[in-house]
Amino acid sequence: MIDLIWEIFQTTRVEGVASKQKVVDVKLDHQNVKQDSIDSRLREIERRHEQLKLITLSLWSLLRDHSGLLESDLRKYISDIDLLDGKKDGIVSHKKEKSNCTNCERFIFSTASVCPYCGQYNEIKDPFKRA
Repeated sequence: MIDLIWEIFQTTRVEGVASKQKVVDVKLDHQNVKQDSIDSRLREIERRHEQLKLITLSLWSLLRDHSGLLESDLRKYISDIDLLDGKKDGIVSHKKEKSNCTNCERFIFSTASVCPYCGQYNEIKDPFKRA
């Protein structure tokens, strides 16, 4: 009789552990999918960053070769643009109109071409208009 009770007790414990393992496995699978999504988004951001560097270098070469501007002129323009928001901090931080992403509903700048949270493309009104 004690053997039967012990067997039931052990079976219940094993089933409980197996059930908890399934929950852990599901959570782990979800984390792996989430990590894959983050890795994919990071690769896309890195690819776009490299494209922007290429475009920027090409535009500078074109401007330099056809205008006679020097690198010191470019540095001054960069500094002047940086100061547009009142702070020399090396970033562009205009006070721009915000809107909701049509996909994830998070707040994004209206001038953003892509939602930084979910990657949804946003229709840009005028990318050269300063807010």
